[in-house]
Amino acid sequence: MMKQSKIPNIDPHFSESSYVVNREQFKNYDPAAMSKNAQCSYDPKSGKFEVMVLNEIYFVDYPSGIVLDAKGEEFDNYSVKIFILRYLMNANAQASTEEWVSFKEFPDGPLYYSNFHARCLQVFAQIGNQKPEALKDYMTALHAQSLKKGDLAWRFTVTPGLELIWILWFGDDEFEAEGQILFDKKITNVFNIKDLAILGDVLMISLKTFTVSLDSEKK
Repeated sequence: MMKQSKIPNIDPHFSESSYVVNREQFKNYDPAAMSKNAQCSYDPKSGKFEVMVLNEIYFVDYPSGIVLDAKGEEFDNYSVKIFILRYLMNANAQASTEEWVSFKEFPDGPLYYSNFHARCLQVFAQIGNQKPEALKDYMTALHAQSLKKGDLAWRFTVTPGLELIWILWFGDDEFEAEGQILFDKKITNVFNIKDLAILGDVLMISLKTFTVSLDSEKK
């Protein structure tokens, strides 16, 4: 039986059925090629990939596509499971372009932007504005590189070969806090716009989990 998340106010957005569909696709890909292109280790003897996502280790069984946590156990965050499978299947080992683009600049980005803004950018901005020290601690935990953009900004690795830039502008009495996420343009050859929405969920669940954990430690 799958464990239930103990983190409050976190709703894994993407469903078990989508996870099953991606697992069915996953078995049709060559594991050696996926390992090379996604820069993730694969052990042919055990049939398992080891994938690092936001400083957390996950294992993926081949060919079943079952994604397990660092303890080798099931968990209920379908967003991260689907993200990992999609990345393994579609990564292409292309070098970073160092050309950074926003969600809106992706094909079909404007069509899905309102949802991404509400589920990801606004959440990031609110947490950063209300708990800037917690956000800084989270970035430190990810070994992020501080940048001189906005009020706070970092460049960090989501998974090997995939980097993002986060930018935060604090709010005041006149203006709400604003957040921006920039993606290396090479991701347009890896992910479609729905994959980016999944990535947004992965980011926000991770950030919420970290801040909730900090709050619990203080009690």
